[in-house]
Amino acid sequence: MILALATSSPTPTAHVVHMDGVLTAVTYPALEKELQRLIGEGAKLIVLDVKGLTFLASTGIRVLLQTLKAMRAHGGELRLMQVPAQIQDVLDLVQLFPADTNFANAADLERFVKAGRG
Repeated sequence: MILALATSSPTPTAHVVHMDGVLTAVTYPALEKELQRLIGEGAKLIVLDVKGLTFLASTGIRVLLQTLKAMRAHGGELRLMQVPAQIQDVLDLVQLFPADTNFANAADLERFVKAGRG
């Protein structure tokens, strides 16, 4: 199994990382590297579009938690978008990214960014 990543940037400091596949001990390094790059470039908002994510292992949760802490330390935010029910169930178990903090779709994200919050 693989993890495909594609990054888009609606603003110079807001980035969306589109994920497709599985986030496991084998695939997490690619995501971790991309997130570290974005943080290093001064990202204030990173949104993970996990619509295509079919599996989330504990190593993936670790990457999410580390990135969340790093973003908060720099006054930024890490948010999720289009979270499949099975992924939200895992996140609920570890009390990470409550469903009401996620973007339902790209239109929600666009409103957030246009409001100057991203």
